[in-house]
Amino acid sequence: MKKTPYKRLVAAAMLGVGTSVAPLVLLMFGIIQFNIIRLVGENQVTAVFGMCAGISSFAIVVLSPLGGYIADRTWVSFGRRRFWIVTGSVLAAICMYFFANAASITELVITWVLAQVFYGMVTTSCFSVVPEQIDQEKFGRVSGLIGAAAPVFVMLGSMVIMGYFSATSVHDKVLMIAGTQLVGGIIAALMIIEGPSVKPQKESAGPGVQPRKHGFYPSISRYPEYSWALLTKLLINFTNAGLSMTTLFYIARFAMDEKSIFELNALTSTGIALMVASGLIGGYLSDKVRKQKPFVIVAALITGICMIAFAFAHNIILVVIANFIFNFGYGMYNAVDNALINRILPSKEDYAKDISIMNVTTQLSSSLVNFVAPTLIAFGAAFYGDDGYTFFFLVLAAFSILSALAVFPIPEIGQSLKRDHERDGALKAGSVADDSTSISKAHS
Repeated sequence: MKKTPYKRLVAAAMLGVGTSVAPLVLLMFGIIQFNIIRLVGENQVTAVFGMCAGISSFAIVVLSPLGGYIADRTWVSFGRRRFWIVTGSVLAAICMYFFANAASITELVITWVLAQVFYGMVTTSCFSVVPEQIDQEKFGRVSGLIGAAAPVFVMLGSMVIMGYFSATSVHDKVLMIAGTQLVGGIIAALMIIEGPSVKPQKESAGPGVQPRKHGFYPSISRYPEYSWALLTKLLINFTNAGLSMTTLFYIARFAMDEKSIFELNALTSTGIALMVASGLIGGYLSDKVRKQKPFVIVAALITGICMIAFAFAHNIILVVIANFIFNFGYGMYNAVDNALINRILPSKEDYAKDISIMNVTTQLSSSLVNFVAPTLIAFGAAFYGDDGYTFFFLVLAAFSILSALAVFPIPEIGQSLKRDHERDGALKAGSVADDSTSISKAHS
């Protein structure tokens, strides 16, 4: 297999991931909300936004892993990862154009869903080249660098599009975001060196060898660490998904207008520098000390504390401070958790599909949170007699704590994975599953 030089590959992956993740985050910085207000008015925006976000996220739960499955089985001379970085960027840009010009809520939801699918295929393809072309010993630092790319691009996009161009229409903001990603995606694909992807010939089972059997979801009994990693990522994403309500939180608690909210988002986006720094530091230190779980656990707890601060904040300064600290914790969590996931992926033949299943936790958590957010906020308003966001953010804090607890059952670096024991036992018995030869140990 052709490989890209290390520095060039990292730069390409950072560019591809950063420019494909940033659009979806920037849309949540008020763009979607005000696009909905344009269609239904301010009085209905909370309920309609929750419905739209929930529907689109449930759709992504199904479509995103399917997209990864298709990407793993795309056989082209251009290289399957490069192909989908370019194709996904082009198709996503088209969807963003129709999203900006949506004349109904139905059209808005459909184009929003498709844009997420295609941007997700770009992101997954960039992530997949890491375990395919980089040694495991560098997973932590590489994950830190690539993980830093998304917040950097979000910060730059927020400062430029939400800050400098705060007076620009929502329509033009969407087109600016789409155009920037299209250019970045094409450049990233050109930087990556990848040989032709050729469909593997069907393998035949030899004497004493069982035929390869892969389900769409990795076996829970054979790969329990994968399911635990999925759970902790899902739980932390419940917390992160709740931040999509901050625009409406600013309106309800602080009575802020559209221009003020865009300016505040531009200000808080500078805290993403802390996300970048903590991701780089966490990734480097986890490689250095050969420990990943302590970093993930502490980072999850930090995000929970920040949600408690949001719950009781009645001063905008406290909100800004909590936002900065949240960025620090979430950046460390993402960097080290991505390295952990790369280490425990079950099969190299299904990298994009398995990573897509992991990444779909973002959409699943977003769908569930946005569906129940109006109910939680209404309950909180009735229970506490306030705007309802006190109870809402306390619930998000609980998810962060549960995410930290779900990390404990995952084997640490140097500890054998369950499948390694099964493989060794099968070797001694003379009956080895065919896919055991393609699974490397977490640490020799």
